[in-house]
Amino acid sequence: MSYHIRDAICGDTPALADAVIEPILTAFRGRVPDQCLTWLTKDESRANWQKWFQRDRHNDQFLLIAELASHRVVGCALAGASPADPQFHAELILLGVLPGCQGQGIGRQLVGAVAARLLQQGIRSMRVGVLSVNPYRHFYERLGGQYVCEQPYDWNGVMLTETIYGWTDITCLLIG
Repeated sequence: MSYHIRDAICGDTPALADAVIEPILTAFRGRVPDQCLTWLTKDESRANWQKWFQRDRHNDQFLLIAELASHRVVGCALAGASPADPQFHAELILLGVLPGCQGQGIGRQLVGAVAARLLQQGIRSMRVGVLSVNPYRHFYERLGGQYVCEQPYDWNGVMLTETIYGWTDITCLLIG
């Protein structure tokens, strides 16, 4: 599968909704109550991404997408500076890859591209929060993420546990 990673643009909002919601539904259906999965529709997601693009500043965040040669968006990563955390100066906020495209290195490439962008900004450490029931959370361990802690997470009124992983030096995430 041939794809490239680029900065997302406002015209990507319909595809972003798919690249976020489909992986969530696949990962969590049967693992969390339905109220966690039905609160956000693709239309609402598209509207939220539209608002994100329309803001003058994105709170030091950036959004990357993985796109096939056919221009089909198959994954995305949202990340940015996290000045409130003294140990980790950035956060991987969101990573999504369409279910049919998982296991092909796209998520790894997106995380590597996030690390490269952060390093360009002079940021060398990053964290990510992953719901503990996420069957794919060990992906971050395979990328060298170190367990930091667990904390409560409220997902639409359902209290769950979130596992935090971190990298004190994200150069290990760079690809090739």
